[in-house]
Amino acid sequence: MSESTYIQTKLSGEEYNHFKSLADERGLSLTAALREAAEVWMEQQQQVDPDDPLFDILDQLDQEPMPEKPRTNAATEDDLIDDWEGGDSRDSVQ
Repeated sequence: MSESTYIQTKLSGEEYNHFKSLADERGLSLTAALREAAEVWMEQQQQVDPDDPLFDILDQLDQEPMPEKPRTNAATEDDLIDDWEGGDSRDSVQ
């Protein structure tokens, strides 16, 4: 673990009691609960990188025309119907 830095803050009595009861319910010390809360808060504050290649892929998908007909459908996928019904769908579907 890297070198630690101590931080300090004040909570109202009500905030402290609520936080302590939540930590107790989870079997955490106040230190562990505060550390976890800080980690969650930091994750929530991270910004999305607008240069992420994922956005290029999503833009490309948005520009592709939608097919007029679906590429597949359940009516032609007998094996999917068999799995769902637990038998051979060709015997029961007309």
